[in-house]
Amino acid sequence: MIRNLTRGGAMAESEAIKPLKIDADLWSHRDLIERIVSRWFHIIEDMDDVEIGWRVSLKGQDLDSEKALSQLNKHLNRLSWFATLQDGKPFDLVIIPKLLGREPGLSVGQMAAVWLIFTSFLTLAGVAWLQHQDPGPKLTDPDLLSHSFSWFALPIALVMGIGSEIRRRFALKAGVELGHHIPLAVPFLMTPTVPIWPFGVIGFTSQRRLELLPFKDRKSLALVSIIAPLIMIISGMILTVLGYVLTSNSSPSFGESPISVSASVLPELLLSLYIPAEELSLRSSWLHPMGLAGITLNTMGWILLLPLPGFPGDRLLSALLSPGEMEEGGTQTWLFVGVLVAGIYIVFNGGFWPWLMLVALGAWRRFSPEASAIPFVLNEAKEFSDRSKNAFSIVLVAALLLGFPGLLPVQELDDWDAGLDTSEWPSEFIFVNDEINTLELPLNTLGVMDIDIEFEFRISGSWDDVNLLSISEECGDIVYFAEIECQFDDIGPLSEQSLKFTLQSQNEDQPSVIRADLFSLEIYWLEQLDTRSHQVNFSYQSTPIPTEMSWIWDGDSDTPQYCVNMTGHSELPGNISIESIPAGLFTFDSSPHLSLPAGENSTICIDGVFGTHHLLRSDEIQTHLLTTLDDGSVYRSEVTLESDLHLPGGYWPATTLSNAFSMVDPSLSAEYLMWFEEIPESTHCPLSRVEMSIPTDDNGSWELNMSEIPEMTLPENRINGTVLLPDYGHLIACSNHQTAWAATLVPSNGILHQGVNHGNSSIEIRVETTDFGTDHDWDLSDFTLLSGESLPEFNHTNDNDVVQIVWVEPTTEEWILHLISHCINPSGCLGGQT
Repeated sequence: MIRNLTRGGAMAESEAIKPLKIDADLWSHRDLIERIVSRWFHIIEDMDDVEIGWRVSLKGQDLDSEKALSQLNKHLNRLSWFATLQDGKPFDLVIIPKLLGREPGLSVGQMAAVWLIFTSFLTLAGVAWLQHQDPGPKLTDPDLLSHSFSWFALPIALVMGIGSEIRRRFALKAGVELGHHIPLAVPFLMTPTVPIWPFGVIGFTSQRRLELLPFKDRKSLALVSIIAPLIMIISGMILTVLGYVLTSNSSPSFGESPISVSASVLPELLLSLYIPAEELSLRSSWLHPMGLAGITLNTMGWILLLPLPGFPGDRLLSALLSPGEMEEGGTQTWLFVGVLVAGIYIVFNGGFWPWLMLVALGAWRRFSPEASAIPFVLNEAKEFSDRSKNAFSIVLVAALLLGFPGLLPVQELDDWDAGLDTSEWPSEFIFVNDEINTLELPLNTLGVMDIDIEFEFRISGSWDDVNLLSISEECGDIVYFAEIECQFDDIGPLSEQSLKFTLQSQNEDQPSVIRADLFSLEIYWLEQLDTRSHQVNFSYQSTPIPTEMSWIWDGDSDTPQYCVNMTGHSELPGNISIESIPAGLFTFDSSPHLSLPAGENSTICIDGVFGTHHLLRSDEIQTHLLTTLDDGSVYRSEVTLESDLHLPGGYWPATTLSNAFSMVDPSLSAEYLMWFEEIPESTHCPLSRVEMSIPTDDNGSWELNMSEIPEMTLPENRINGTVLLPDYGHLIACSNHQTAWAATLVPSNGILHQGVNHGNSSIEIRVETTDFGTDHDWDLSDFTLLSGESLPEFNHTNDNDVVQIVWVEPTTEEWILHLISHCINPSGCLGGQT
């Protein structure tokens, strides 16, 4: 049974329930909000172009627009609405529903984890920077990790954290809950094939979408937008300066091409006041981690201030412009065009990849409605004074200009391991007679690596009358120039070391005769196992002097002619005569003198008699040009012929071969032999030499075949050694340094050298005598020279008017002994025909 119960008892089934009365005039959202708005504003009329909005005026004279709007929004926020007030007479009040993006962000624990990971990644990136400079330490090296954390990761994290906190507090004061930034980093240097981004930090983004959050006025929007990037830029500049100061001038031990970073405009300007530009450029390649941290902060802060959609710089620009001006199509178009122009300029000036990526991002987002949304400003009616706008504008422009990282802030250093810089070394040196002359060669490297260099030297031309007074202390005692060795350590791009020579011409033997010789100094050194050289040509000032060190031979051995170019005195003409030892073997086209005009270059040719070519090519005769000017001054210049020594091929005793031709010092002998089929371009002695053990028999005898081992250091024990020379090609014999002789190898039927048969078999000698202007009986016929025997004594004449020339010439069957007699004074010679 079912009962209907009523208060106080049961109700009869037939009794009906009476209906409730309700108000038919229900409030809509618009009405509700209108009632709320009317508490602070007089509603004048509805706005046609918005869903909920009115034209309003303030209610009460003691209430300003900022206070009224703040109290209204405080009430509306609880209903998930907020109001914006736009300037005008009357004001435009628009009601907007609460937008997404205001949900709570990451918790404190989550943010701590993000920043901890960020700092850890930065530490690893800093370690990568340090390992790039010195690949020796491992990634897990505690000292390396501590150094990176203290000088790189910690400064960046602290500055960015402080900037984030100050921005959060400023936003809270403006009524916006932004939370902390989320920093992004990678634990390595972004340098795939070329350096791109060695800074570690790749982002500094907000937890919430700022375009969905309402700012109370334009000034607060500007302040919140600029504060964090500005702190990063200023702090970055300070750290950059400190980092450059902490960086030394000595390069680390790079294992690959260094990454060079550049400071922004203001730090570079400040540093240039105390540090030379060259030092700044070099320090940028091995910058202290604090300096890299400063450049990282400066660069990231500068990027954030760029007027790109979604960046603080774009929001700052919208705050500085008049209300609605940022949304205008013309403004957006000009910003888009500006990005494209910047992109074209970057392409034509290095094409730095991160800058191009920013340009592409900015161009794409500029016309993306969602990405280019303008931040909400609640109170557009509140005045943003021109003074404040100008202050913000000046700060923005100054930060962008002074903090500009450069078109190529990161570069790979070219020629980082290049060797000695000889660009400032002279190739010509004018020698002044009767004065002390100093030649100083600065020692710096083209690359950034410090290197150790050992120098050796060789002199070409006439050097006899020049005295080497002193040389750099790194070269030790003064000996023969070709035996000097100079060892310089730690030569770098900023090295203050130099190779210094002090020279003086000496004319003690003939004070009335002024020396005017041409000679050159060749300097040799090793760079990465490659031999480099530099030549300095010495000449005399304002003197008649040959322009070449050697005679040019016409190729005729019987009646040779030798020529050389010569520069006359700038003002005085003169006459040239030829001197030789022995005398009388050369003439100027059958004349003893030749005129030399003033201020002109002349070709001087001399004629030699038969046999003189052998004497010249074997350095057995000296020739000098003696210039007598019209004022009586006499200048003496030695001119030589390039040596063309000959050696017979075959089995040579090692001791004999090492002393085959004299060197500067009689105590010197050949220590190193090189054989070439073709004459080499340079005959200098190598600085890096081949050494190997030569097998010996029970008697200690050894044999070296130069055609099989063309380059070799001779063993110290040479008494029982034999060297087999081919009968073709060229042989260069070197001392321990640059003293050397070179010879052409010729076929023969034995080893006859310096008048001794050094071979194991006898030699047939054919005698050929030739007389010019005299009859001389040498009293010698063809003969056989046994092994170990010497040539017999020759029957030389005692006549001072006769010059005799003797030399031997090998063939494959016999040796020819040339005995030549020349009458140099026909009136005094005894008999014969000229």
